[in-house]
Amino acid sequence: MEPKIYPAIMRVFSSLLLVLCFQVSFACGWSVSAETSRLVLFKAQREGFFKLTPFYYSADSYYWTNTFSSVDRELNCVEWKKKLGNQIDTKDVHTILYETDGEQFETAYETKTLKRAFEKNTFVEALLLPKNKAFLKYILFAKKLEYNSNEDVKWESWEQIGYNSKINRLADVYNDFDERIKSAKDPFLKQRYAFLSLRFNFYDKNPNNVTRLYDTYFTTNKNTILEPWALYYKALGIDNLPLQNYLLSKVFDSCEEKSFAVLQHYNWKLTEETLALAQNDQERSVILSIESFRNPAPDLKTIEEVYKLSPNSINLSFLIGREVNKLEDWIFTPQYTNYGSPSVTFEGTDWYGDYAKAKDENLSKDILYLRELEYFLISIREQTSGEQKDYITAAIAQLCFMDDEIDLGKKYTNMISDKANASIQMQKNIQLALVSLKQDDLKSEKVQNQLFKYFDSVESLVETDYGLFKNLYSLYRIASADFYKQGDRITAGLLMMKSDHKNEGEYSAYDRPYFYSYIGYFDRSATTEDIDRLIALQQKKEKTPFEKYICSGTIAPNINYYKDLKGTIAFRNNNLELAYETFSSMPKDFWEKNYSFKDYLNENPFMPKILQKEKERKFDYRFNKTEFIAKLIQLKKQNTAASNLQLAHAYFNVSYLGNSWMMVAYDWTSGESYIDYVYGDNSDYEKTYQKGNYYGLTMAKLYYEKALKMSKNNNEKAFASLMIFECNYYNHYTNIVSAEEEQKNPFKTGQELNNFYSLYKTTPTFKKYDCPLLRAFIN
Repeated sequence: MEPKIYPAIMRVFSSLLLVLCFQVSFACGWSVSAETSRLVLFKAQREGFFKLTPFYYSADSYYWTNTFSSVDRELNCVEWKKKLGNQIDTKDVHTILYETDGEQFETAYETKTLKRAFEKNTFVEALLLPKNKAFLKYILFAKKLEYNSNEDVKWESWEQIGYNSKINRLADVYNDFDERIKSAKDPFLKQRYAFLSLRFNFYDKNPNNVTRLYDTYFTTNKNTILEPWALYYKALGIDNLPLQNYLLSKVFDSCEEKSFAVLQHYNWKLTEETLALAQNDQERSVILSIESFRNPAPDLKTIEEVYKLSPNSINLSFLIGREVNKLEDWIFTPQYTNYGSPSVTFEGTDWYGDYAKAKDENLSKDILYLRELEYFLISIREQTSGEQKDYITAAIAQLCFMDDEIDLGKKYTNMISDKANASIQMQKNIQLALVSLKQDDLKSEKVQNQLFKYFDSVESLVETDYGLFKNLYSLYRIASADFYKQGDRITAGLLMMKSDHKNEGEYSAYDRPYFYSYIGYFDRSATTEDIDRLIALQQKKEKTPFEKYICSGTIAPNINYYKDLKGTIAFRNNNLELAYETFSSMPKDFWEKNYSFKDYLNENPFMPKILQKEKERKFDYRFNKTEFIAKLIQLKKQNTAASNLQLAHAYFNVSYLGNSWMMVAYDWTSGESYIDYVYGDNSDYEKTYQKGNYYGLTMAKLYYEKALKMSKNNNEKAFASLMIFECNYYNHYTNIVSAEEEQKNPFKTGQELNNFYSLYKTTPTFKKYDCPLLRAFIN
């Protein structure tokens, strides 16, 4: 599923009046849905969880799933097999009941080609036997209803079906419902005709008839899947909401396919009134569970009550899992993602006023609640058995890890039975991976290969449960952070990419990998030495199993992607020699054929962009990074007024204000772009580029000051003076973010502009660049 991405427009430097040329800049802000960002590691399951899938903890109204239970239909097929004989294959029953179009079946009957049309279908063969004529007649009637109502309807289905206007024109078909019910001699058929009538009456808005039919034909014979289907319709026609809730809870407990429909119609905040109707502890536990399945807030109280009523129930296990997932969201999502806060936040919680304070306060509160849940689970663990005990043990272990109780978590992980189901075994491997990440030497090849085995054990289950992509996304994100803490930024980066590959739907950058998706993480954190190690790993012939795994789908196919990044990092660090050495080892046409270099590196870098009028700008400059760095090295060696002026122009243009900013950055400004959402806000790091030159023009100003001091030429001095003023102006307004700050710390023009208008007013430079906006700073 493609993640939802919402562009938002945000004005940058809105208070900034750009001198000589008025410009307004915009940057796009990006985000993905809260559910996409949410972290989850605990996904152990018990047999019977499938019907509860829509109610997993989620930032959305319901947990999104594209798989739905067919258990009820299979039970219906089994009932037909029992009725007509064991020689029938239930797959053949399913084919006729749920896969065959009503018109197709009816036409085959009328042309006497049923046997040929459904050759070797054991259900059809049984229906064609003389003794089963009444059953065939029923099938034909049901198929006729199906065909003449709504094309999406499947017969004997509980699904909500909207009968269209054709129904009203077929009164003769429906008026004989009662007659068919009465004339059916077999109770099996009598009840099925009654169900068809009951369903029709429900959609025809006759609730009294629905109740009558249910009470007459289903209360005394509940040993059929039709009974909860019929009860569902009866419940929806009742005006008494607590009673409707109670009946829906009974449907929920006895029918797998109706779980989602029940919660869509359930009436919330009538807990006490609904519980008062319950006849036993089992019914009370189901009602409490339903009330909790969509509660996003802490709900240990309900879990304790359900445990007292039904200590080994599937619903109890599911609620425990939801509670662990809530804590993972509250604790892990802010810690390991760029989202900043949990995917679900509560009314009254201020995450944006003072984020650091809110994060600390909420973390403390969440840890206390985590310990309450952990202590409760430990207290009941010994009273449980079998699958329930293994499930609770895995939940305790996960809570321990979240509280950094690694040894205790390891203890409970080891207590999970080797005979536990595959899902709980998978959870055990996730938890063993967490133990290793927290306690072992991650630089050890043995440790890394063991981690690969844990990762691979989860990967192998993804094919049967796509929901596990979210677990892998979360596990690799945490693993990335742990490798980073141990100083291995290369493995950390590749695991972070692996994590984003596994995110639901994948970020589009990873879904369609391109130049920057291979270097984005390293652009923000790696050193040139790190890039050397990354290059060595890419070229390594005999990779370990762990190395093969982390490189699969993440390592750049072109070694020059990494070389360009290494040269760029060297240039940011003012290491021109290393930058030149790196760039010169690359193909000369690399920057013409890759990424967006030719779109942004296409102007003369030795003429400051800010002084050029739009019509003067030329976009046909052949920019080569190697040649550019070589010229900078040459100009530095010359160390003349003219060479320093050229250097100053170049450093102005490699700032974010210039025409060659892509010499030091891959994205123009940080904080609001899609790249920043995926890889993290890079603005603080960008402020350090070339000793602050990218945003603060520090090196440009340095070389303009050197040129001004060394020059004997008034025209050069005029140019240098003007550009020193420009550097001061832009540096001031880059750091001023409000009118209040501007009032406290107003911009000071400086002597350079005064000199420009006095000492150098006869120069060609003055005559070319003098303008009213500039002169206003003197007045």
